[in-house]
Parts: sequence; structure tokens; C-alpha cells
Amino acid sequence: METRYHELAVSARHRRLAPSSHPPACIRGSSRLPKTKLSRKLRKVSQLNQIVAGLAMCYPLLVEGQDLSIPVVFPEDGGVVDVRNFGAFPDDGVDDTEAIQSALDAHPNGNRIIYLPSGDYQVSDTLRWPVGEDESESQKRTILQGAGILHSTICVPDGSAAFSGSDPRPVIWTGVMPANHVRNAVRDLKIMVGSENPAAVGLQFNASNQGCIRNVVIEAEEDSGITGLDLGYTDEIGSLLVENIAVKGFEYGISTKWPLNSITFENVILRDQRRLGWWNYHQMVFLRGLVSHNWVPAVYNEKDSWGSMTLMDSQIIGLEPDSSLPGIANQRQMYFRNVEVAGYQKAIDHSDRNRAQDDRIGAAHLIEDTSHRNVVSQFRHLDDPTFAAAGFVKHLPVKETPLVHWGDPVSSWINILEFGADPTGESDSTGALQGAIDSGAETIYLPGGSRFRFEGNLKIRGPVRRIIGLEGSCHTESGAVWQLVDGQHPDGLADASTVVIERLENWKGLRGGEPEFVIQNESARTLVVSSVAGARVLGQGSGDIFLDDFCGHFELLSPGQSAWARQITCLSKGTKIRNRGGKLWILGMRAERTGTLIETTDGGITDATGIFVYSNQGWVREEPAFLIHNSYAVLSGISERNFNRRPVSLWFRETQGGETREMSQHAWVYLSK
Repeated sequence: METRYHELAVSARHRRLAPSSHPPACIRGSSRLPKTKLSRKLRKVSQLNQIVAGLAMCYPLLVEGQDLSIPVVFPEDGGVVDVRNFGAFPDDGVDDTEAIQSALDAHPNGNRIIYLPSGDYQVSDTLRWPVGEDESESQKRTILQGAGILHSTICVPDGSAAFSGSDPRPVIWTGVMPANHVRNAVRDLKIMVGSENPAAVGLQFNASNQGCIRNVVIEAEEDSGITGLDLGYTDEIGSLLVENIAVKGFEYGISTKWPLNSITFENVILRDQRRLGWWNYHQMVFLRGLVSHNWVPAVYNEKDSWGSMTLMDSQIIGLEPDSSLPGIANQRQMYFRNVEVAGYQKAIDHSDRNRAQDDRIGAAHLIEDTSHRNVVSQFRHLDDPTFAAAGFVKHLPVKETPLVHWGDPVSSWINILEFGADPTGESDSTGALQGAIDSGAETIYLPGGSRFRFEGNLKIRGPVRRIIGLEGSCHTESGAVWQLVDGQHPDGLADASTVVIERLENWKGLRGGEPEFVIQNESARTLVVSSVAGARVLGQGSGDIFLDDFCGHFELLSPGQSAWARQITCLSKGTKIRNRGGKLWILGMRAERTGTLIETTDGGITDATGIFVYSNQGWVREEPAFLIHNSYAVLSGISERNFNRRPVSLWFRETQGGETREMSQHAWVYLSK
């Protein structure tokens, strides 16, 4: 990286500033911040973070609404792979590398949870995702799961030989290109790199279409480690969701590189990096909720690439940085909304050619802006293609995904097998699942390692609040519809206010098509669909819908119904998302194959930030990527990759009243009337 930012960052490499020596105001929430709603919220919860998480760098949304003192545990008959059964016993001072690796290797491509119960596990070399029978079966459908960031820690001892060289070496490695690493995940644990491990990389992560990192802390001792989270070590990483992650120490906090396949982040903390907080080159990064406390640049978006970043609801604080270092060093395309930068003499340094913005000197609060003149509209008159010329731009309020109490797997969870379900998938298990739902259980689980089949209609009613696949799989031969309904329990039991369906794959429906596996909210209750692949979700009621780490299709069909999506991937031809009169908010979307990405009609409102179109299989002419009909849409951070010379040929078709206008020009930001 031959830039002045890199050289300046290198010069700061050996500055030693322990957390205890940070100015107290910076730890509590810098008094230099503008007094906005976001900064007040951050100040209010920062002390709670330090007490609960034991780290001055923890971000509030990492812990808010969760009791982190309670470990995540699973039922004994849930098909979860406990590393203790392979000889990895925590807190015994014995090297656990070989034992944990044996647990991983036991189930390649298995849709299994490899579980680290509470305690510290010592590793002296890289933990590698398992190899299957061939490349297509390798490093996929593997979930490494801890009991929580306060409970399960993977520890690299001081001066470990494998991590003392000059070449980067990951603590955890999950596979290289091509993009077939579906359903990989790392959850609820901490990675701790001891001192004198200069080559250590905390986590090299790869997932495709549906996969995630959730609730993870990666930390290195002072002057140890190269990169905390490495998402740039190979091409074709993504699409995936990174949610609630904190990186402390290392040369670089997060690295994102290569031109495929987009990565969505929400709630990220960076602290005490020695060169750069975040280094992006080529990748499409969709980010909400970055908090950085650093004396080096928090973000570097490098030149000579296709790289782009959307940044929302973020706070970047400089802790006595070198006066020549900006908070954000941007040499490519960026979109900002509600971003606060303070503590740096220069908040943002824009140095790309044809940029629209000058540098931001001193503290800055960016309400909404882009780095370049690339805001377009067909029904608004823009003297200048910028937000400043666009007038009022309406955005939907953001709701956080509801958290549903985990409960006690012993007393409040029920195994679907107890009701006669067939784990082989040879017979229909719909009746068994209906029986489990109507039993009054709060949580119903489908054991890992099973392949259930579901046909026909299922009614989700009564007290059940979680249906969890434990990463197992299912399929349908003739079509299955799971209906969230109100007040229909046969014994009159009250309905849970929120229902979560999570950690499940319809293995026959990953790329869409018939027959379909449908999840339908017909109720006034809240539906959360999380880490699910191969489904179509329909909104036909009034209750809120949340989609997190979802691969499938979505239709919001009930006027006035609201939905929030965080990383949605759509892989089949045809219309991917329909919004007919609803209110739809999206952070991070990826689509393949020709077909309208988002269709907004009947007075609907769509507010989408971070959209990637991979049109490499060609595009049908006259098929709009976005269709808006007598509705409102704000589409920000639109990117395309195409290598076959048949890219999207019609980007926007908008009708207002009786007039229809079309635009074949690609736009980074599109505003409807």
C-alpha cells in the first residue's frame, strides 16, 4: 500500500498507548463529540459496557438487551458437536489444537455446530475448516460456536512458534475461493492472541450467500498480531453478515479486499490498532454502527480499485492522533449518513479524482453525503448531482432486530423427534412440528445432522417463540407454507408476541424455484427470520418482519406492514423483492441472475443502503433492476460486477402519476420523486 496514509500509519506502529493511559473523556465518550442523539446514547451505555464486557472498547449494541453473564447452552440431544468429546477440555493448560481440529474434521459440510462450552481453550496452530470428499464439499456448512464472549475463549499462548514468523498465519481459517462456502459461521466467542505472536491473524473468514460472524471479540496483546478480522485473504468472499464484533489491537483491525461478493456489517468496534482501523481495497462494504477509538485512521478506502463503502450511524474518535492522519482516508467511493468524526485535525481526507467533496477539517457530523457527484433522480430537478441539491430526503426509522430470551434447553425446549418427526426426510414431519407447536413449548428444535421434510400448511400459534434448526436442514417436495397466525391455538393458549425462525437450510431451495418453502406472517405479531437459506418470506399481515443473514426471496404484500432486512441474498431469476404498499428498510443486499431486484408499488416506501448486483450471467434487455410505481424509494450504494459484457441494461423504471421514465445509466444513489 504505497500511499502516504500507509507510511504515516507505519510511523505510528510502535507508539504504545495502553487503555489505562487514554484520556478519561475518551473512554467515557469524548466530550468533544457533537451532542446528537447517537452520541448521547453511546455515552449513556459506555460504562455498562466496561462493567459487563470487561473491555473499554466494547460497543453498546454488542451487549444491549442481552445478559452476557448467562452462557449459551444447547440440549444434549440437539446434534451439537461438543469439543470435550474429542478431548478438548477448557482451563486445563493443555494444548487443545488437535482435539478441536478433530471435532471440526468429523463433520465436513455437515451443517453442524462445533461447540466450545465455557472456558479457555489453548491453541498453538491454525484451526482449519474441514475438507470434504472434493473441493465442492470442503470448508462449508461449518459453525464454530461458543457459549458467549465472556465464557468461551480461544487463546494463543505468548510466543507460540507457529505465529512467530514473518508470514501471516490465522488462528482460524475457513477456506479460499471459489464462492461455495455456504452457511459458515463463527458465533459467541472470543479469540485472544498473546504477546510475541507477530504473525497472528485472529480470524480469516469466508462464507457465501448465507453465513455470519456474530457476537465475537478478537483481541491481541500490545505489539502482537497483524490483522484481527481478515476478510481480504482470498477473492469471492461473501455475501455474508458480520454483526456485533469488537477488534482490539493488531496492526490492522479489519481487512476487506477483492472485488467480490459484498459484506454487510452492523455494530463494529475498533480500538488500539497500530496502523489502520479498517483497510478496504476493491470490496463493497455496507456498514452501520462503526465505533472507532484510535490514534490512526479508522478507515482507509484505497485507490486504484472498485472499492466502495457505505457508512451509517457511526462514531469515529481520534485519541491524540498524529496531526497528519485523518479519521477517514478515502480514495474511492463512499456514502455517509449520520457519521460523527472528532479528535482528528482532519476528519475526512477525500483524495480521489473527480470527487465532489473537499476535505473535512476538524470535527464533522455528516448528516448525509457522498464522496462524488453521483446522486441521480428522474423526477427531482438536481442542479448538481449531490444531496445538497436534492432537497428533503426521507428515510425510514431503523428498528433493531428483537432479541428473544434463549430460555433453558432443559425445561423449556422440545425436540421435534418427540412428536414423531422423521430425521431422514423420507416421510413428512409437518404433523410432528404442529404437535410440538401446540404442546405449549416455548422453543422447538430440529436436531443438527437431520434432514426433515415438510409438506403443506403449518400454523405457528400459541406460546412458541423460537423454532431453531440447530443448523440442520429440511426440504419440501410439493411445497410447504409455515403461517404465523393470531389466536388460533386449539387450547386457547396465548400467543408469543415475537417468533424467531432461525438457523435452518432448505437444501433443495437455495437457488429458488419450485416447490417453495414459504414462511408467511399473516399476524399482528413480530416475525424474525435469521440465518435461514432457501425460503420465501411473505408479509400478509400487520406485524413487523425482520430478516437477518437471509438467502431467499421476500414479498411485503400487506399495505402499511414494515420490514427490516440485514443482509439478504437472492440467487434466482425473476423479481427478488416486492414491496406492495409496505415500508421496507434494507442494509446490504446481493442479487444474481437477471430480474428486478426491488419492485416498489402501491404507495410503498423502500429505503435500501448497500446493494450489489452480480450480473455475470447476463441481463435481459428492458428488464429494470429497480421498478418504482407511484411509490417512494431511496437507493444508496448501488454497485455492479460484470465480466461477460452483458451488464444491467436498464437500471431504473419509475412511474409517478401517468408518467413513466427510464434510466439506463448506473447510479451510486437514486432518489425517487
